[in-house]
Amino acid sequence: MTARATGKRFFEELDRDGDGQVTLEDLEVAMRKRRLPRRYARDLLRRTRSNRFSKSIGWKQFLSLMEQKEATILRAYTTLCLSKSGTLHKNQIVESLKGAGLPANEDNAAAMLRYLNADSEGSISYSHFRSFMLLLPSERLEDDPRNIWFEAATLVAVPPPVEISAGNVLKSALAGGLASALSTSMLHPIDTMKTRVQASTLSFPELIAKLPQIGIQGLYRGSIPAILGQFSSHGLRTGIFEASKLILVRVAPTLPEIQVQSLASFCSTILGTAVRIPCEVLKQRLQAGIFDNVGEAIVGTMQKDGLKGFFRGTGATLCREVPFYVAGMCLYGEAKKAAQHVLSRELEPWETIAVGALSGGLAAVVTTPFDVMKTRMMTAPPGTPVSMQLIVFSILRNEGPLGLFKGAIPRFFWIAPLGAMNFAGYELAKKAMIEAEKETADSLQEKKNMVGSRG
Repeated sequence: MTARATGKRFFEELDRDGDGQVTLEDLEVAMRKRRLPRRYARDLLRRTRSNRFSKSIGWKQFLSLMEQKEATILRAYTTLCLSKSGTLHKNQIVESLKGAGLPANEDNAAAMLRYLNADSEGSISYSHFRSFMLLLPSERLEDDPRNIWFEAATLVAVPPPVEISAGNVLKSALAGGLASALSTSMLHPIDTMKTRVQASTLSFPELIAKLPQIGIQGLYRGSIPAILGQFSSHGLRTGIFEASKLILVRVAPTLPEIQVQSLASFCSTILGTAVRIPCEVLKQRLQAGIFDNVGEAIVGTMQKDGLKGFFRGTGATLCREVPFYVAGMCLYGEAKKAAQHVLSRELEPWETIAVGALSGGLAAVVTTPFDVMKTRMMTAPPGTPVSMQLIVFSILRNEGPLGLFKGAIPRFFWIAPLGAMNFAGYELAKKAMIEAEKETADSLQEKKNMVGSRG
């Protein structure tokens, strides 16, 4: 029987009332029968239906799904210990379980045979295997098929294999660092305007009126430590973020995804920010006009404040950074999922960037009070003792509660593009690196095949 014919037979099995349409209820029954998560039914319908308003799928859409997944499913099937006839008997299943490090015994093999509706000869064919795999979400098809099949047949959960690849973490760090350095260099003038508003009694409109006096050179003061600080800290932060997520999945596999993202953001932000604070102190003192160049700023800070002067405002910085990145990463992740759900497809690059910009901008406005405190502490006259409490009381007494939100407007317009480049740009850069690596590997394989054919 051809693959198309066996696929048609499986479609008819799903179509319980025989009307040529498979509904969500039909898919939920199929998932329940196979002890698969109910959400798989919604995922399959969403990815396969002809339009977002359709409540069922026909044979044409189901055939298209088969054709899309065929190569992946066939590749997964060939990784199993097949017999010479291309089928799986009980002894081959036992060998496959051994190879995966799973409990390899005849009871489990028999359960797996029954699960895929083995024929009377007690073997599994490709059509049985494909019917099962077609019901799985696309991302699960990349997992080890032995784990998926064993878990569904025996109801024994298999923890996902987690490998912390130094190469992947390095790619994440490099992608994050480059995205942040590029966005910082482009948007530094807006950051300078924000710092000058927060460090003085000027309002934003008054500062705009003084721009001709400040000039382009004045707007780019402090750009060198800013770029170096962002590259190192954001690269470290994104690398630690990816590694932390992998570790948390291994240590606590039942932890909800939003909690995994929050904890990973917290850990990565603490460490990444610690690296950037000295650069931030130098940058803000140059922006506020306290020093004229980087060398003078380093020497002056060391002479008047000592080594601890480079870490002025650490408390306020962490109070700003941790909520900002935790809220920003979670908001970005959830907003991206919501957009994908509404559109019923993967986001285009420009849509990913828009989600990143909005997430970053909103998180920036919420954390502006801590940014004001940080700026006042870092730009206080060298040698002057300051604390978060003194700064807060001074602002509330002299400027009122709105004083804590000074610079919120330029901060939003500064952080929104940064959010687009840091959150979304990092992800797009990482994807580009992975795709480039795949293309290189494919090219090398083609060359090997050509050499082999000539030999």
